[in-house]
Amino acid sequence: MNAKELKEIRKKLGLTQAALAEIIDVGTRTVQAWEYNDQKVPKTVGVFLRQKLAESILNKSKNAVIAMDVSDKDKLTLEEMAIFCLGHQDEYEKIPSVKLFIDFHRNQAKAELLEKHIILNSKKRD
Repeated sequence: MNAKELKEIRKKLGLTQAALAEIIDVGTRTVQAWEYNDQKVPKTVGVFLRQKLAESILNKSKNAVIAMDVSDKDKLTLEEMAIFCLGHQDEYEKIPSVKLFIDFHRNQAKAELLEKHIILNSKKRD
């Protein structure tokens, strides 16, 4: 991890130099030396900060709320739900479990297309 990356991750985590120093049990001047490239950032610190950033991103995506206002409706049709979901696709794809679901169905559709292509090609040869 270089000095620039350390500083970017620290800021993304919302930490001051002093707060980061306290978390990893070093002096504030040590963090400053890393950020000003006066000292090399230890590998363990880089691994720790990247892990914390990944956890932070994951927690934010878990807490993301995408809500549809249905207060004025007695019933909600599947078509209305589908239209809403399609309109928020980018937001949904940031949620790991939803992304996994979407990727699974995309791969399944690709496999079906490939199978149809193989069948059509074999019929042309006959």
